[in-house]
Amino acid sequence: MSENNFTKPNINFEVYNGSNPFLFVSYSHTNTDIVYKILNKLDSERFRIWYDDTMEIGSDFREELRTRIEKCGAFILFISTASMQSKYVGMEIITAFKYDKRIYPIYLESDAEIPNSFKLLLENLQHLKGYSTDGNDKYIDNLVASLPIETMRQLIVKDGVLTKCKDGSKEIILDESIKTIADSAFKHCRKLESIVFSKTVTYIGNEAFRGCSRLKKLFIPQTVLYIGDSAFRDCIDLTDLVIEKEIDIAERAFENCPQLKNISLPDDLIEINNGVFNSCCSLDNIKLPEDLAVLGENALSDCISLKRITLSPNVIMLNNRAFAGCINLEDIVLSEELTKITHYVFLNCSSLETIYIPSKVNEIGIGPFKGCSKLHNIIVDPKNRYFRSTDGILFNKNKSTLLIYPSNKDFVEYEVPDSVTNINGYAFYGAIRLKKIILHDSLNTINIGAFSNCTSIEKIEIPDGVTKIDDSVFRGCINLKEISIPPSVVDFGWEIFRGCKKITVICNDNEIAASYCEKNQIKYVRNKKS
Repeated sequence: MSENNFTKPNINFEVYNGSNPFLFVSYSHTNTDIVYKILNKLDSERFRIWYDDTMEIGSDFREELRTRIEKCGAFILFISTASMQSKYVGMEIITAFKYDKRIYPIYLESDAEIPNSFKLLLENLQHLKGYSTDGNDKYIDNLVASLPIETMRQLIVKDGVLTKCKDGSKEIILDESIKTIADSAFKHCRKLESIVFSKTVTYIGNEAFRGCSRLKKLFIPQTVLYIGDSAFRDCIDLTDLVIEKEIDIAERAFENCPQLKNISLPDDLIEINNGVFNSCCSLDNIKLPEDLAVLGENALSDCISLKRITLSPNVIMLNNRAFAGCINLEDIVLSEELTKITHYVFLNCSSLETIYIPSKVNEIGIGPFKGCSKLHNIIVDPKNRYFRSTDGILFNKNKSTLLIYPSNKDFVEYEVPDSVTNINGYAFYGAIRLKKIILHDSLNTINIGAFSNCTSIEKIEIPDGVTKIDDSVFRGCINLKEISIPPSVVDFGWEIFRGCKKITVICNDNEIAASYCEKNQIKYVRNKKS
């Protein structure tokens, strides 16, 4: 299409004069109408652009052109009959090649010919079309997609809120006009290595820096009051974190930062929320804040390099799975103010051998030490009014509930005390040395997974007082050959005998047990108990 068919636009932006990468535009002023239309589109896509609109001549101006080309991030060449005849355009092409700049040739005319002197330089470059025969501007979109991202302006800010960053720079220094970093503003800016927060920033939104995979060090100044959910999640190169002052840190803020090794937290931080440091695999040591009271769910789970930790003296609660998967954790000192150890807190902490329960602990959840394959001793402070330890086995104070049998106890046979009416969920999980367990008629409740993965047990008799066998109670007991179930048991859970391929169930006058076995294709024998 002839350039006379275009309506001549005005330029909508100022020429870029900063130090960041920009686009140098080489064109003939004869084609200003077409070129300006394309440049306005590039500006709307937030590219930095330098172009000559003065038609100046002389040695000083030629030197400025040379300097601009030397500093540019990319060289856009608009090819037309007029530009290929321009000595200034020719000089710019030669200079661009001299400085090894990436050239983006754009044809403005289908019949424009490249002079022989430039064919060798330009013929191997991919050419784009800068004109349309049907009024469709998709050719400009192709240009936008092909240009180097580092030549784009970085930040979109409105009324103090930074809403978007175009991924292009290794380092960004925020100015004092910015107060809030919006949700996902820097998400997946994979070239960003350093961010410097101004002292005006108070809020970092959800997923604001998630997936900034080259971000290495992070300093959060005292002016920041809030870090959002997953704000720095998946920053896989992050090694150092300093938080200067007490702050509200939302869930999973630093989850899956596998290189994070050095953490400095303020002493007045009260809570480390759910999953904040989950899967920080390089973290081998952390000094917890003096005022810390609560460790949230999965707060430090899967920190596989963590070996020792001392809880701050004010910690009152460990939430579900707080240290789950810390497979190298050998020693933990619990706070004397601790009152609650909830479900699965130390799940699969396979290096933990001994645990001390302080005097104020009044609540212990299901399976707090499930999968702690080296645990052999649980010690309870004698002043504790709720729990006690006998032979390193954890009971409630009156021994009516057996809470935890350490899986690495060296007993081959164990007789559950006749005071026990309740066996807690996963109480004997993974006790692989046990070959025989003796239960008494006082027992009435066997909770979820109570004897799961006790791989050496061959035979067990359920006492008459039990009414329910809960889910997965004997799951993974691969050598269990015989179990006697009395008529008192009327409630059967899910996958009780999953993996027990050698088992035969003796149904002592228990048609419900027989029906359960038939339904689940489990071998059984009807037997009248004498």
